Amino acid sequence: METTIKIPNREIALAAFDRLRREKRKDAALRLAGCMLRGTYISLGIGDTDWEIDTALHKCGGEPKTGYGHMAHFHFDGETEMETEKYERLKEENG
Repeated sequence: METTIKIPNREIALAAFDRLRREKRKDAALRLAGCMLRGTYISLGIGDTDWEIDTALHKCGGEPKTGYGHMAHFHFDGETEMETEKYERLKEENG
């Protein structure tokens, strides 16, 4: 049986921010950081910057929830449940 842990979404968002910054995706990193400082979630549409943020969140273990139309939301004050092995692997990949 696999063990699971709950990871704070803010930790996932910080890892995604670091990833965007390392990949020199300045606009996406700044938008994500601004939303983290000002609010409790980020709304993601279909633009290039939003796509980069969404991709970085997924690569760091986050799962933005799809809402109406083409919008997705990622709440920083929530938690994401994942297998312990997957979390450890993501931590290694994201440094």
